[in-house]
Amino acid sequence: MGEPAGLSPEMIIKTARVLSEDSSLYLIVTGDEGVFRKTASDLSIPLPFTFYADDSDSLQEALSGKEQLIFYNSSSIDIDDFSYGKVSAATGEASFEALRCAVEIIQNGMGQSLVAMPVSGEALRLAGHKERSVFGLLSLFASSSRLSNMLKAGNLNIFGLTHRRSIRGALEAVKRENIISSLVEIDSITKSPYFDSSKPIAVCSLNPVKADGSWTDNDEEEAIIPAVETAQKIGINVVGPLPVEEVFSNAAEGKYAAELVMTAGEGFAAAAASSPEKASVITWGLPFIRVSPLVEAGLENAGKGYAETGRLEAAISLANLFSNSSLMA
Repeated sequence: MGEPAGLSPEMIIKTARVLSEDSSLYLIVTGDEGVFRKTASDLSIPLPFTFYADDSDSLQEALSGKEQLIFYNSSSIDIDDFSYGKVSAATGEASFEALRCAVEIIQNGMGQSLVAMPVSGEALRLAGHKERSVFGLLSLFASSSRLSNMLKAGNLNIFGLTHRRSIRGALEAVKRENIISSLVEIDSITKSPYFDSSKPIAVCSLNPVKADGSWTDNDEEEAIIPAVETAQKIGINVVGPLPVEEVFSNAAEGKYAAELVMTAGEGFAAAAASSPEKASVITWGLPFIRVSPLVEAGLENAGKGYAETGRLEAAISLANLFSNSSLMA
């Protein structure tokens, strides 16, 4: 469900209605039933779910009956205290429980892949939780500290050297050892059948390139170039550093297995520009696949009927592709 006071409930309802025509898709939505019923009523959108469950037995019953669109009630917000666009300890706890239940359902063999909607860090803080993001919560629920996010947009498969850091913090992380570590991890991930491992990993430069081909600062000479050379010596198929615009232009044509950027902002901008309706985030390193649409919580537009379905449809289709293939091998 993500943050219930945001756009996610409306987006999920609308998307599930669209996807209900696909008989090959089976979807379990975890969230607060009261919020979904209120959203559907306020916006005059019929709920699409064919079965409502609130424990593992009723969920198993629904799965045995091959129900296509199942709603699993994972929390109970007091609707009298609920307001669109207003986060609280209650909404933070509800988003926490929705994600925890979704992971538990998968771990118990009743689901295969996860589509996670955005949460509110402030709501999670109000609820007393240390982790303030889907990425952090998944590390907690799956007991894994070796997770990697990848932005997927068309042929672009973008990894960041850092995750959720300020620009200053990201720049401080541009060190030879960090880049080598990232390249080793990306190389391992791109061995999956999901990628074309015959193509190289492209490393983006941090600084612009002068007309004579030199760099405007020394980050490349001191960190990025030595890291790429070391990675090549240990057998990683990697090229770079290359100008950012060249990397993404070539990546859009499918010339790379994946791309490594030094700051996350570059990756988000490229993904959003390359495929505005289908950009997604994939998390590797879990015992299941996680896909999220590249959207914000949308608190300012919640409850107004503005939610669009394109990115969530794309994320669900991508997660479904992993569920029905050997791409995780």
